[in-house]
Amino acid sequence: MTDPFKSYETAPTSPARKGFSITPDDSVDLSITCRALFVGGAGDIAVILAADSSSIMFKNIPAGVVLPISVKRVEATLTTATDILGLY
Repeated sequence: MTDPFKSYETAPTSPARKGFSITPDDSVDLSITCRALFVGGAGDIAVILAADSSSIMFKNIPAGVVLPISVKRVEATLTTATDILGLY
């Protein structure tokens, strides 16, 4: 398959080109700081944003939503959403 965008530099506002499954954890940062989260199953998500040191809560996120937030950790405590993907 041809990728006409392969030679373009990826900017912070560019669409995601890679992704990974996230298992929420209260003490371990993600292996890659992502630029967005996809939420497969509805619920709340407690995260630490890329440039922050304390967590914030996103409540009542519907299934199928992409949150355009740069995240370094998704915390297990208080996170009830499921099937979370990190996009970068």
